Amino acid sequence: MAPRMGKSEMSRSTATRADTVKATLRSSARGAQRTEQVARAAAHLFQEFGYQNVSIDRIGSAVGLTGPAVYRHFKGKHDILVHALMSQVKLLEELHSLSDQETADAQEQLQVLIAGLCDLTANGNEATLWRRERRHLGPDELELFRGYFTANQDMIAARIVQLRPEAGAHKADLLGFAVLTMFSNTPNIRGNLSAERLQELQAAMAWALIDCELPDADPAEKPLADPEHRQPAGRRERIIDAAARLFNEHGFYDVRIDDIAKASDMSTATLYQHMSGKTEVLRAVLERGAEGLLYVTADALAYATTPQEVLDALISTYIQQALGVYGRIMQILASDLLYLPEDEQAALRNTQREYVAEWVEAIAALSDSLSAADARALAQAAIAVVTDVSQDPRLRRRPGLADELTALVRAMVLPPDLT
Repeated sequence: MAPRMGKSEMSRSTATRADTVKATLRSSARGAQRTEQVARAAAHLFQEFGYQNVSIDRIGSAVGLTGPAVYRHFKGKHDILVHALMSQVKLLEELHSLSDQETADAQEQLQVLIAGLCDLTANGNEATLWRRERRHLGPDELELFRGYFTANQDMIAARIVQLRPEAGAHKADLLGFAVLTMFSNTPNIRGNLSAERLQELQAAMAWALIDCELPDADPAEKPLADPEHRQPAGRRERIIDAAARLFNEHGFYDVRIDDIAKASDMSTATLYQHMSGKTEVLRAVLERGAEGLLYVTADALAYATTPQEVLDALISTYIQQALGVYGRIMQILASDLLYLPEDEQAALRNTQREYVAEWVEAIAALSDSLSAADARALAQAAIAVVTDVSQDPRLRRRPGLADELTALVRAMVLPPDLT
């Protein structure tokens, strides 16, 4: 492992450069013009309530404009989403550029880069915008933004290889993706943490990922195969199965009840005998994922007798579920939960909290220096990284991915810089 300065050992010049980067990024992010104000207000609303739940009038009201006045700045809501995403791309490009200009040393470049990413995400509200709302983009736009994400990931991976040549490009590719996706999940990680403590946790996890020793894949091991689709025999089960596949691929709002009926091999009238509408179908899908994970986890934990065994069981069970047929439901939970009524959202979030509580207890028991709030943030970040990696088609083809994910999660939940 390459030597790395800890937080207390960072040179004064590097710390000053990081502060300069932060100030520059905050200035760029604020924007003085009304168009930027509209875009930032919309991005915040999209983040909090979901793209489909936000109207043009609501965006205008957030900046003191009427709905029609918003159209002086943008053609419509879709253009605002694209603009907001592009603004984030530009901020990341500026951050990479500034870190390149400040130093040629890979370690210091990564320190400045991580400091900037911590500041952007901990003091902003739109980190998950790309992750959750990209399905509303057109094919060309989606391809464009995927290119930007890949370019950022590649730049981080290249710096990791500079710092840790022994890791190699293949391992650095996964590490770079994990670092970026950890930051993109900041709103789920934040909890009640102060911005300062959140950034300390983010930085510690980022370095734990960069330093993570991934296992070597067995040359004979084949990439994970997608399971063969089997249509359930029961009608209600067929509806849930079909809806999960469609929601995962297209998003809740772009799937019609007729589409679900057709994919379930039944008439719409028959579907309505089992479900009252598309919202009830979404609720059933998400309940299946959330409750099912609790049941499977409880079975695994029944055989664990120490905090380390509990943590190991939680890690292995979640990875197994994420890489299996229910992995897509975890992605839907992250993307479409906001489209349920508030009371149903609250019920599902309570179920999620019950699950995360097992992680919090295990992590806190293994570290005297971490509070329950810290442990919750670390657990949420690790769960999110597993979810995103497991649902990425390219990364799913990596031989030995389950073992790699296990190493990533173990590094994240007990980062050396904190424990």
